[in-house]
Amino acid sequence: MIPNPEYNIWEHSATVRALYAARARGEQEMDASRQAVDILTPFIRPGMTVLDAGCGSGYLYWSFARRGLAVEYHGLDYSPTLIGIGRDILPQAAGLPMERLRIGAIENLSDPHDVVVCLNTLSWCPDFRLTLDRLASAARQYLVIRDNLGPETVVRWEEDGYLDDGYNHLKAYWNQYSERDMTAFLDDMGFDVDPIVDQRTGGAVEMVVGKPYFWKFLLARRRSS
Repeated sequence: MIPNPEYNIWEHSATVRALYAARARGEQEMDASRQAVDILTPFIRPGMTVLDAGCGSGYLYWSFARRGLAVEYHGLDYSPTLIGIGRDILPQAAGLPMERLRIGAIENLSDPHDVVVCLNTLSWCPDFRLTLDRLASAARQYLVIRDNLGPETVVRWEEDGYLDDGYNHLKAYWNQYSERDMTAFLDDMGFDVDPIVDQRTGGAVEMVVGKPYFWKFLLARRRSS
């Protein structure tokens, strides 16, 4: 079920809106987007379908386009505002059809794709299992995740503190997940998993609005039957 936008922190940040619009215009490439597509480049074949789950404004599309990777990109996000930014900008700026960006919750995902990418999203879920189950079920061949992964799971339900005036009372999850548990979960779902050091942080802690994040990539490749 899509959360009520009134209580969704991603609906109430002028800073995020401006940043995601700039990225949708192709004015800057997010480091995580660059690394995710570099990880996938050896495996991409023309015409593959790619789902960007938690896509924001859909700016990951630029990282494929800049590398000449002819994929069929689809973006999914539960923020109507961020999807609206992408729909307004990407068709004219990059030629991405508006209908490729849609509002929805990952937990309701049912359509399969050759590749699924989920960057910086799972830590804002109450728990990773339901969301990761849907992501893995949707991935025919490859799943790339970047998230806050450490030696143990730490659940945080805290205020953001950097939102628009009148919304800083809103709370969200800012979780850290056990890398071992997440890897075992994907293994049980039929994937071989390779951990990859985050290039931007080098594996060091990064404070995200005052919360500690240990960014790491996981490349999950579905085992053949």
